[in-house]
Amino acid sequence: MKYKCFYFLFFKRPMKKVLMEKYDKAYASEIIRKSKKVYRELVENMDDIGEDNPMAYNEMFALAFVAPYIASEKKIPPETIQEMMRRSLYTFKWFFSLINLNTKKGKEANKKNILKYYKWYTEEKEKLYPTSFKVDFVGEPYKGACYYRITRCPICSYTKKLGVGELMPLLCELDDVMIKLQHGVLYREGTIADGADYCDYFIIGDKEKLSDFQDKKF
Repeated sequence: MKYKCFYFLFFKRPMKKVLMEKYDKAYASEIIRKSKKVYRELVENMDDIGEDNPMAYNEMFALAFVAPYIASEKKIPPETIQEMMRRSLYTFKWFFSLINLNTKKGKEANKKNILKYYKWYTEEKEKLYPTSFKVDFVGEPYKGACYYRITRCPICSYTKKLGVGELMPLLCELDDVMIKLQHGVLYREGTIADGADYCDYFIIGDKEKLSDFQDKKF
């Protein structure tokens, strides 16, 4: 894929701050410096999933946090990488919180990119980019809630290929953080990283209750 440094530069400061708290300034500076080069290599060597892919940003985003782990030769614990990502999300919580999942407008905004991708990933695109994300809406439990499934995840595949698959379950847990920042609650049954067949996203507003919808057990 074509290299874009935006995501790494966007999260560089909060990542470095966490490293400084866990270690020291010199080590943090060294890892971030090495990470920039590693990030470029990761992006350039990832599978081509289409430059105009509406979901490509998800992988670019995740690789910004994989880079320090690889740059440190796995000396930084996965839990610290997770904290770097969590802290990065909270640093820009004002941006994510612009979406309010308690409103119809917020729900539509949340699903916008998924629907855009679903329409973009035609049979022809799948032939061109066979390892890209695979999304469906099978089993939608409630009318009026945000729901979709990811049945193929290139991020999970790539981290396994890189030998850093242990990061994925921790990174997946942060979906919950992202959705909380959008005033929502995530209910899910499993993730591909944990061995499930798909990652399911069932999302309601944090002021809503499951009882407001038809009955379903989680």
